[in-house]
Amino acid sequence: MDLIQNSYIKWALSGLLLGIGFVVPSLWILGLAGGVYFIHTLIHESSVKRQLLGATLAWTIKAACANSFFWSVYPVQWLPIEWGSAQLVLVLLYWVTTSLWLGLGALVVVAGYGVCKKYASSLCKHLPLLLVPVFWVAGEMFGSFMFSVMMIGPGGTINVAYSFGYSGYLLAEHELLLQLARLGGVYVLSALFAIVAVGIIFVLQSKKTVTTTITSFVIGLVFATGWYQYAAFPIVTSEQGHTVAVIDTYPGRELSQEQSDFTNSIAITQAVEAALTLGGDYILLPEDAQFFNQAQPIGSLRSSINLKYDNPQQVIVDSGPTFVGEKTVLQALIFNGQGDHIERIHKRYLVPQGEFMPTLYSRTLQLVGLSSIAGVLSEKIAFTVGPLISQAAMSEDIPGILFCFESVDPTGVRRLMRERPHMPFVAHPVSHTWFHDSAVLWHQLDTMLQVQAVWNQKYIISASNHAYSHAFAPNGAIQKLEATTSGEGWVVKEVIIPRKN
Repeated sequence: MDLIQNSYIKWALSGLLLGIGFVVPSLWILGLAGGVYFIHTLIHESSVKRQLLGATLAWTIKAACANSFFWSVYPVQWLPIEWGSAQLVLVLLYWVTTSLWLGLGALVVVAGYGVCKKYASSLCKHLPLLLVPVFWVAGEMFGSFMFSVMMIGPGGTINVAYSFGYSGYLLAEHELLLQLARLGGVYVLSALFAIVAVGIIFVLQSKKTVTTTITSFVIGLVFATGWYQYAAFPIVTSEQGHTVAVIDTYPGRELSQEQSDFTNSIAITQAVEAALTLGGDYILLPEDAQFFNQAQPIGSLRSSINLKYDNPQQVIVDSGPTFVGEKTVLQALIFNGQGDHIERIHKRYLVPQGEFMPTLYSRTLQLVGLSSIAGVLSEKIAFTVGPLISQAAMSEDIPGILFCFESVDPTGVRRLMRERPHMPFVAHPVSHTWFHDSAVLWHQLDTMLQVQAVWNQKYIISASNHAYSHAFAPNGAIQKLEATTSGEGWVVKEVIIPRKN
């Protein structure tokens, strides 16, 4: 382990190993090697300054790998074409600073280990190392906290929601270890990640043959079962479960904004009409589909839906922007055909990657003479959090609504469960129009949903714009939905899930 002499190269290598699994999921096991090397370097680094700087470097690289999907937004279609080089600078700025804010979480690991080593090692010489898993989870959460602080803006709040780069998601690639998410989601998996890394450190340091053999066997068994297919998606009949029609849309990226909106409107209408003819219980549309007129009074909207579509009996979940006073919010509008009523919910967690402009970044652009760019960005991405964020009062037959990037919050579904423990499933409307086919992003988001489905023992079903819809089962299985019917720019898919889960 000590073949490399330069301290910062050691830290950088540990960060690369920690992060490579987020870019190439099949290499997730290298993340554990990175965890071991990070902790080994921390233990043997004599300089506190190098500990702090080196650990931050390592976790910044880890976060940079997890957030490498930022580059898939280029070129941003809705920005002026003459901004070509400016767009690259903006993407680089977001990517580097986001990674740094998340990387600051490593300071908690260093500080926690250092304090324990100084004040608690007299009680037990192994205590500082044994507590590393606690510091590890706290550090990842602190990184999320720092991200929210530095990204504060009109639509931002202080939170610990942004979880890209959490080590527990690497262990979720192991289907058997994924089941441990039932104990506490990604937080438990991240703790387990650090526990395994610490365990390997003890094995490497141990001179006892029996301890080394047993521990090595257990670790080897975990590695050997890493590619075992544990869970299958449950198969049920329509009489036994809920039939959910999912609409995916794919409007042309080469079209102008006006052409795209017009084309998408036609595609959405055709897709919903096709889904209604299939019967079933639910119809889920992608985020920002805007099938319903969000500005229309609820009473007249309900009447027009019943008149136009002959009193549909399905629950239809749509979403789109609307105004609350002078502020723009993203609103889910749910038509319940059985109860003949409409409910509304506002998106509660917004991200600075396309929904609001962080104040720090806006001011920075202004200070360096790029006020025009700051003005355009602030105008284009100007969502705020609306007042209707609680889903507690929604009727029991309506699914919980987890908007697009709300899935990055490890407690997103958990919060819905506290509000409505008996909801039939979680609907996850998604739109990835900003991203150009980013497999790195899609896989990480799927893993986040997979972990949340297992933790909360609840089905999650996505409906996507410019992405692929999936259904996530409580046992960890992921079902890629197959097309039932399709048209130009749209596909209707169906899945049946059990009524009780």
